[in-house]
Amino acid sequence: MKCYCNRFASKLLDIPSGTPITVTALGKSYRILPDQTDGQTDAAQDYRFVSNMNFTGGSGSPAALLIIQGSVDGVLWFDVSPGTNRTAGGNYAEIIDTPNGLLMPWVRAKVVIAGTTPPSIDASIDIVSTGPFQLSPT
Repeated sequence: MKCYCNRFASKLLDIPSGTPITVTALGKSYRILPDQTDGQTDAAQDYRFVSNMNFTGGSGSPAALLIIQGSVDGVLWFDVSPGTNRTAGGNYAEIIDTPNGLLMPWVRAKVVIAGTTPPSIDASIDIVSTGPFQLSPT
C-alpha cells in the first residue's frame, strides 16, 4: 500500500475564492527535492496532484482546464498532464496523475480559461507523494 504525504504545505496553484480569475494563469514554479535520508529511491517515489476548482458564470463556450507542467531547467515548460476540461459551473475536485510517472525536476500548474465571456475560477493544487520532499523556488 502506498501512502501519500506532503511534508510541506506549499501549493502549486492557489487562487482564493475571494479573488477569482477570468484569464489564463500560471502557478509558482518549484524544483522538487526528494528527501535523501528516507531510504526511498528517487525513481520509485510517486507523486500526485490534488486539485480543487470552482467554476462559475461565463458564456459563449466557457471552459477551464488545470494542467501540470514540467521543466528540466525551470525555463522551458511542457504540458505533462492535463486535468479534465470543465465546461459547466460547479465545484470540481480531481486527482491529476502524470502518465507513466513522468515528472521533471521542475513543476508548476497552469489554468487555461476560455469563452466569449470567461468563467470566474478559483482553484488550488497541492502536490503529494509516497515519500518526503521539499519544493524549492530555486
